[in-house]
Amino acid sequence: MLKTETNTPEMEHRVINAFPFDEHRAVAAVFEHGQWWITCNDCGGQWSVVDATGGRSIDGFDFEEVGEGDESC
Repeated sequence: MLKTETNTPEMEHRVINAFPFDEHRAVAAVFEHGQWWITCNDCGGQWSVVDATGGRSIDGFDFEEVGEGDESC
C-alpha cells in the first residue's frame, strides 16, 4: 500500500508536516476517495497529496495544486 493510501493518524501527521506552508497559513489534511488532500483553511486552496521521490518531494510526498482558492493567502 502506498503512503498516500494509508489512512492513519500517524500518516495524517506526516502529510501535514511535509506540506510546504508558512506559519501564517492554517491547513488541514483530509483522507477522501482513498487518498490524502490538503486544504488551506484560510483561502480554500486544495492540493492532492502524491507519493514521490527526488525533486521537490518531502518525506516521500509531493503536492499537486488542484484548486487555487481565493486571494486571501
